[in-house]
Amino acid sequence: MTIHACLAPVALSICLLTACSESTWPKRQPLNASQVKALNELAAQQQLTNDASRAAFRGEAWTIGAIPWNSTILPLASPDGHWLVTSSGKPASSAARRGLPGATPPIGSRLEIWELLAGHSGLREHAALDLPLILTDAADNEGFLVEAPQSNGTRWIGKVDWRTSELTWLVKDDAINSMPVIGPMGRLAWCTRQRDEKRFALSVRFPEFGTFEIPADKSEWLLPMWSRRNTRLSAWRLGDDGVLTLVSMDGDSPETMAGPASQVLIMSGANRWDAFKATANRTTVSGLPGPFVEQVLFYHPIEQRMVVWMPTGINSDRVVPLAPNSIDAVHDDRGDFLLTMPGGLHWQGQSDLRNVVRVDHVPVFARGTTDPMRPFLLLDPGANMVRIRGMRPRREAASTEQTQ
Repeated sequence: MTIHACLAPVALSICLLTACSESTWPKRQPLNASQVKALNELAAQQQLTNDASRAAFRGEAWTIGAIPWNSTILPLASPDGHWLVTSSGKPASSAARRGLPGATPPIGSRLEIWELLAGHSGLREHAALDLPLILTDAADNEGFLVEAPQSNGTRWIGKVDWRTSELTWLVKDDAINSMPVIGPMGRLAWCTRQRDEKRFALSVRFPEFGTFEIPADKSEWLLPMWSRRNTRLSAWRLGDDGVLTLVSMDGDSPETMAGPASQVLIMSGANRWDAFKATANRTTVSGLPGPFVEQVLFYHPIEQRMVVWMPTGINSDRVVPLAPNSIDAVHDDRGDFLLTMPGGLHWQGQSDLRNVVRVDHVPVFARGTTDPMRPFLLLDPGANMVRIRGMRPRREAASTEQTQ
């Protein structure tokens, strides 16, 4: 009772003061059309960000170890995720790595094969090859491809077994053979030219048909790549007039290769280095699952970002640009994109390219594998070492965090 008696006058005073005061709130001004539009765009962007955060790839990453490299080509991973090979000796010249005229054998080169141990056990050096070999960007579960410039100016192509480190010569003749890629069902594609020629032709070896060659007719062929979905083969074609196109053909047989092909114009006023720039960070690993539709990913020299080309689609005469400043792209486990960008590793949705979410603050290069325990390897190149991490997607965890 005493408490209520003391509070009652206070409550009465508050009521009286409130009743006698006039409101000082400013009058609301109606929004103009531009303000309404800006607010709607802001709300839509916020909703888009929320949706992207719920759907985006999120990775659980852990450290595996570090391996040496000589700052030329990034270490190459086997598709099963059990092996890595790195070029750690004296780097070959740019001319030697590209098969250009006047290239000399790399002296002091060294290739190291590293085994990735089970679980989180790290990695260990398995073998080393102190031979004048140049590491390529091509591999499968059996081994990886190398080039061997000879003192007489010719160049051979070989394959090194991951487990035994045994070198087997695949192309050994009197020509300059370069840029090889492993295709499905024993196919092999590469670029070749005679020592007295400047332009590369395109050669394809079929186990059942022998070797088929597309000559360099007022142009040259560069950097072929096989589809991971079928027998389709794409390659860069540089015309004598400086026009650079990307061509995609059916590589099922010599007959299909001689048939109609899709192509897309990349740029005019180009040279070889523009094609090399477009494929600088790629890997052409055979044995990985393919995307849902036929796609070719590359860095566009004019757009200065990664782009997607769909050679069998209805818009095969154009490319689709990915996020600005992206320098490398691979598919994630659902067909979306993992992009290497200066600000880190990012995920970009394929169904809505506006959905871009950062996965890692470090600009690592992602490499897919078929190992369910580490479906992605992350390569973080430094001055003389490349740090290796494993990563697994965890979308369910990301959705749970967003809704809590």
